[in-house]
Amino acid sequence: MQKVLIIGGGAAGMMAAIEAADNNEVYIIERNKGLGKKLLITGKGRCNLSNYSPLDEHINNIVDNPKFLYSSLAEFDAYRLYSYFSDLGLELEVQRGNRIFPKSKRASDVLRVLKKELLAKDVKIIEDFAEEIIIKNKKAVGVRLKYGGVMRGDKIILAAGGSSYPETGSDGSGYKLAAQCGHNIVELRPGLTALICEEKWIYEANGLRLRNTGLEIYNQQGQKIYSDFGELEIRDGYVDGPMIISASMILDFAKESSYQLKLDLKPALDYETLDQRLLRDFAKYNNKYFANSLDDLLPIKLIPVFIKLSSIDYDKTVNQITAEERQELLKLFKELTLTIKAKKGFNRAIVTRGGVDTDQIEPTTLESKLIDNLYFAGEVIDVAAMTGGFNLQIAFSTAYKAGNSV
Repeated sequence: MQKVLIIGGGAAGMMAAIEAADNNEVYIIERNKGLGKKLLITGKGRCNLSNYSPLDEHINNIVDNPKFLYSSLAEFDAYRLYSYFSDLGLELEVQRGNRIFPKSKRASDVLRVLKKELLAKDVKIIEDFAEEIIIKNKKAVGVRLKYGGVMRGDKIILAAGGSSYPETGSDGSGYKLAAQCGHNIVELRPGLTALICEEKWIYEANGLRLRNTGLEIYNQQGQKIYSDFGELEIRDGYVDGPMIISASMILDFAKESSYQLKLDLKPALDYETLDQRLLRDFAKYNNKYFANSLDDLLPIKLIPVFIKLSSIDYDKTVNQITAEERQELLKLFKELTLTIKAKKGFNRAIVTRGGVDTDQIEPTTLESKLIDNLYFAGEVIDVAAMTGGFNLQIAFSTAYKAGNSV
């Protein structure tokens, strides 16, 4: 019987251990006191396990190295994942956008069934820090621990996570271990994260959540490079929410110093229809001050912002507003513009982009092409996808592949 050492006790590490344990003696080396710390905060604590959609849909939503993942996803796709967790006793449901969640809406239930299966398969947990993967004659033969000395192993799976949410233990240490083994590490960048804005007025709208909002992003050449519709949140100097974190995946600040983000606050109304609506409201509030005429059209926090950006005097009565001023106001409703100057860092990012170079990993087994008996799974690999459950599916699929390969 082989001895398998798995570095990392997150989603990928646990899945890899469960699969490897059928024919091997398996140990998970985890630096945290307890497994699955990052899993518990996934999907705001609800754990979006995957996306109940066919393989091609998953491939189309992978931003970094989709072809590399084809073998892993084909072997363990979203439908297989659904059955797998159902068989473990976890009740699941498919929600809006085909997102798979535990029916209880608790990530802790996902962790519970994984830990139960680990226990049933007699997987041992070692609470320690992996400081080095020991290599002899280009073969991985063990792991040097910070406190526990050297553990010998016949196969090693590196599933130590990325650099996002470092407080959960994903502090980038897995990349150092891979680099020590001679692997190239593709530049690390935060993925699926919030966007920092230049305009000062955004601070006045802190805490505002906008729903049913249109979004367009333009590069410095004025070309539209992204559009979406849905929710976003205005925070203290930045914008956040599902649309924003998806948009962050296509912005490259190495190529552009800034981007223009345009919000359509009334996407269901074209300019002419919105103008008619505005005229009706102005007629209703004909003798009121401009500052008191926008209550029916805007959230309270945006009213002072619109007054400031429109350049219409707040104490000007509605019946004094000119047609030109009204057109400028319409443009604010349909094209409220923000300048995006940077992304939030790893402390806020959901995933890490970059990682162990996929050219140095065999995609059909996930074994290193440089070091025999060394395998990779999860976020430590240079793969990343859009939001919607696709990233956690990658973690489980690569772990399933690596666990079975050993």
